[in-house]
Amino acid sequence: MKHLTALVVCIALGISACGSLPSPLAQPTTAPVNGGGGGPDSAPKPPPPATAAPAPPDSASIREEKLGAAPVIYLAGRTDIAIPAPDAPSDLPLFSCNTVNLVQETYPVGYRIASGSSFTFSASGRINFYGGSPDEGFPPDGAPDGSLASIESLGGISGYDGPAGALVGVFLDDAVPDGEAPPALNFAPDGTGINFTRLTPQIGQVFFIGDGRTDKGETQTFVAPDRATRLFIGLADGSFFVGPPSCYEDNAGSFTYEMRSDQPVTPLP
Repeated sequence: MKHLTALVVCIALGISACGSLPSPLAQPTTAPVNGGGGGPDSAPKPPPPATAAPAPPDSASIREEKLGAAPVIYLAGRTDIAIPAPDAPSDLPLFSCNTVNLVQETYPVGYRIASGSSFTFSASGRINFYGGSPDEGFPPDGAPDGSLASIESLGGISGYDGPAGALVGVFLDDAVPDGEAPPALNFAPDGTGINFTRLTPQIGQVFFIGDGRTDKGETQTFVAPDRATRLFIGLADGSFFVGPPSCYEDNAGSFTYEMRSDQPVTPLP
């Protein structure tokens, strides 16, 4: 056996519209007092009703997604790697876990983005990484018992050290990530942890997303580094969450997330 996955991505994204500010109020006037007789009262004019501003285009600000049980974050940008059919032999450990084939591995969800863009997430759902019921699975923040993953790098995408089974992401440029991987970030309690409020990972560094909030409920912001043109969302899985990426096919369940950005975002095919 092995571990778990997910991204509803629902990754869910909605669009909100802001009402425009009301026009400044006219200065109230009072009727002059005439010796014995009063003029008609002049009441202040009420402000005009607020009107809703046009909603931003669908490609900007918000995306909503449902993430399946086996989106392999290590296949981000890997147009040079084809996912084999279930039970088909493979030279890559990624596809050689030999566990029960409950689900087929998939490429992670990807977006075209601009460097310097900021992103926030709100995620929910459960994924069981051991072939059981999703109701007994992990939430986006990872294993409820606090168990940690230590997944190795693959190609130019870093390893992952942090809560097992959590929702994760990676920023890439336009190149196929088949070179040397950057160092792994440490989201364990003895490292960065999971209660940061702002994070700017390097190109190719897998980063923890979780449910998008700290333990105190603060929104976490993720900033695309220089040269970043793509963002991918998925899972970091392995045999008992240790060693090379693998064992996605025994996962069951899904995550749903809403992703918001201050810049336009376009889904990749």
